[in-house]
Amino acid sequence: MKKWFMGLLTVSMLFSLAACKTGETKEAKTTDSISNFSDAVKESKGETVTFYGYGGDEKANAWVDEVVTPAMKEKYDITVKRVPMDIDQILNKLTTEKEAGTKTGDIDVMWINGENFYTAKQAKLLYGPITNKIESFEKLMDVDGHNSKYDFGVKIDGYEMPYGSAQLVFAGDKEKFTSGFPTDTKALLEYAKAHPGKITYTAPPEFTGSAFVRNIICDIVGYDKVEKAAANKEELYQVIKPGLDYLNEIKPYLWQEGKTYPTTTAELDQMFSAGQIDMSYSYSQMHVAEKRSDNEFKPTTESFLFDKGTIANQSYLAVADTSKVKGAALVLINEMTSESDQLKKAEAKYGYSIPPFDSKKLSKETNQQLADLYKNQGVLSLEELQEKQIPEVQAKKIPIIEALWKEHVLHE
Repeated sequence: MKKWFMGLLTVSMLFSLAACKTGETKEAKTTDSISNFSDAVKESKGETVTFYGYGGDEKANAWVDEVVTPAMKEKYDITVKRVPMDIDQILNKLTTEKEAGTKTGDIDVMWINGENFYTAKQAKLLYGPITNKIESFEKLMDVDGHNSKYDFGVKIDGYEMPYGSAQLVFAGDKEKFTSGFPTDTKALLEYAKAHPGKITYTAPPEFTGSAFVRNIICDIVGYDKVEKAAANKEELYQVIKPGLDYLNEIKPYLWQEGKTYPTTTAELDQMFSAGQIDMSYSYSQMHVAEKRSDNEFKPTTESFLFDKGTIANQSYLAVADTSKVKGAALVLINEMTSESDQLKKAEAKYGYSIPPFDSKKLSKETNQQLADLYKNQGVLSLEELQEKQIPEVQAKKIPIIEALWKEHVLHE
């Protein structure tokens, strides 16, 4: 997936912000009058609302510009301004504004999840709760599901809205994996030994590479043990050591003998396309479909998972506490998570994104429409994907695991 959860702010900054007291503002009092979606619509006509998010995905950008923006203008007379910015920069901007005592800022809606949600929530940078004021939450989402209540183990408490689903999915050319894809760590090691230099992964803290490392650890020691371990370096190391030992065992058989690693998934995909390596991966379940439709991956490329499952999460939309048009921000989130807009986002033209909906709340026709979009594209069925999902490790443990990988694998 994208850069929506890269990098925590410094611990000292986090705790200093968490301790800050924000004064009651005129804008905050105004937002108290928004008790439901109708209130948000009434006060938003004629407003301009900003959407801040990762700008490197041209198809996602096109969806905002070509689908969401016109719908907002036509339905609500609200103008949408899309601002490309990485989430770490967004949070730094909000942090700076808060430290300066700024009451209102330019950021309204932001694309967020994981470590960055943890940071933003702790530092009180978000407005909320919002899910009780957005129609599509109750109408389309699994309101009691894990992803509506937790984001990387952090309680959401209604401060962000499910926006899109993500799951680590592997990609391989079935003509090369003649004996079948490696669907567990043992098979992956055997393949690496038989084909030296043909397997690699992106180096943490690149977020997909970090997820790959966590997935290896969970496959070997079990998610429950990682989830129950204390978030301190010593105890976590003892729990995940078998996974780190595995990564050291496979290291000599990796590309460049594990002395160096690709830095981005784009680089990983390029190496895969060129035949330098035999396996790639992505947080997007439809990655293979998208790459095949763009003629970047061969038609014989298919997706696969580990038998025990792969790490899954969701990305979310949230409203900045300093937004001066909170009503319009809520209307924008409702539109971006509507059935009509999300179905367009699921098309090849806009990147084959999987909606965050509860399939039980969708009509038979809508479910069939989604199934047809993904058929014969080298991707797994939605049922298989959902059956093989591992929850994300708690956000506060991720930087510790990354540090342990660097210490015990990269520099071993």
